[in-house]
Amino acid sequence: MELLRHPDSVAGDLFEAFTDHGLIYGMGEAYPSLITPSSCVLDGAETAAIIADLALIWRFYRTWNDLYRASLAGEEPRWIADLCEYGLRPEEVQAQRITLAAGLEPRFCRVDYIAIGATRAIAEVQWKSGGVGLFFGIHDVCAGVASATAARAGDPAQGLRALIMRCGNGEPVAVNAVRSVWLRGEHYLRRVCDHQGMRYIVFDRREGMRRIVERSGNVIVTDGGKLLRIDFLYAQELLPAIAPPMIVRLARAAADGRLWIETPINYVYRQKWGMALPFMPAYAHLFDAQLRALFGAVVLLSPETIDLSPLADGVPEGIARQLCSIRTLDDLAHLSTAARRMLVLKCGAGSGAYYSQGRGVLRLNGSRSAAQKTLAFVKERLAQGEPWIIQRYVDVTYPLDVCPPWALHALQPIDAHARFMVYATLDPAGSPQMIGGLGNFSSDWKVSGRSARVNEHGRVEGAAFNDMRWVGV
Repeated sequence: MELLRHPDSVAGDLFEAFTDHGLIYGMGEAYPSLITPSSCVLDGAETAAIIADLALIWRFYRTWNDLYRASLAGEEPRWIADLCEYGLRPEEVQAQRITLAAGLEPRFCRVDYIAIGATRAIAEVQWKSGGVGLFFGIHDVCAGVASATAARAGDPAQGLRALIMRCGNGEPVAVNAVRSVWLRGEHYLRRVCDHQGMRYIVFDRREGMRRIVERSGNVIVTDGGKLLRIDFLYAQELLPAIAPPMIVRLARAAADGRLWIETPINYVYRQKWGMALPFMPAYAHLFDAQLRALFGAVVLLSPETIDLSPLADGVPEGIARQLCSIRTLDDLAHLSTAARRMLVLKCGAGSGAYYSQGRGVLRLNGSRSAAQKTLAFVKERLAQGEPWIIQRYVDVTYPLDVCPPWALHALQPIDAHARFMVYATLDPAGSPQMIGGLGNFSSDWKVSGRSARVNEHGRVEGAAFNDMRWVGV
């Protein structure tokens, strides 16, 4: 993966275009993040490898859901179904089981790589990715401002539009009800769809209970005084804001083919704990070895005994011995600092306070007493039945020139942690296709979309985005 550097002047063009298009998270008046005049470029081999990864990922979730079905049927241990349904209200469990029985699976996803190149590593799969309008707009601006390269950019907005068009007859109606912080960016995608003759309706999800109803067997949206039958509902942001009985009705409508819901109402697609399944002796044979390479190593934590031997492969011998000696969660605090630095704990649930926005992603790289406090918190969550996993920390950074939006000519180098956000859909034949991607870079190891700021040492911090391009394939 190459970071292609554009002329410095591109930084100012990007900031103006981001702001003019309203590509702003929240309510500010100007684009708030760091700017980088660069693009991520994948060569032909990397592009082909990622497309092969996408097929593995779809198969992984199919197998996970097969185990969930078998658990409900008594053919696999009950703990699998219990974790799949952890934290869900009764109506959500009912909706999930309806979707599971109907065999519905997503047609759109975002895979977040933390390394691409000689080694590829995946942090997580975002089946419920928020902010598609914002991120697609950022992609389009980046690809348009600096377009004179041999590599080609994708077209994620067109890719999503093609998926939506297959969900209706003639002129489908698509609805995306989002949290207010995403709303301005979502209007970018609405304008693109309007220009291409497709109705894409966006509104604050708090309006969902009032604007989305079921009439005569159809799911209807009110828009501009009209009642319109919904063909495509991007529902993941909406679900927490509507009445539980409506969630069940939406699941039934999707199962009956009356509309398409993306992602289908199956909370497995929000969860992370299943990433440990390929490393469990009882289930490893169900998964491809390349999938294990992409995940690195993942262990499902237990309040009783744990086995970290999957994390010991490929690490220095002394650290490997330490990891293999661990028997309980408390033992982790007594690892050497070097060993603790190699670990990340993550909430594996698909509901609750810690499953999203990085709140349930924790490291043990501080002092032993700080590690003990972190482990005490995780033990408390485990005691409530919440699933948690532990992974190896992938420490890869990339040299990147960035500038803050208030000083567009003051470019400075940073060593950036990265998330390479690959967007994909299933084509009509059911094969994954990459439709676009973004590089998300940050001085912070969690790599979020944080606004630009100056730290106490006078250094600029925050997140920057650029577009992803590829050659071949």
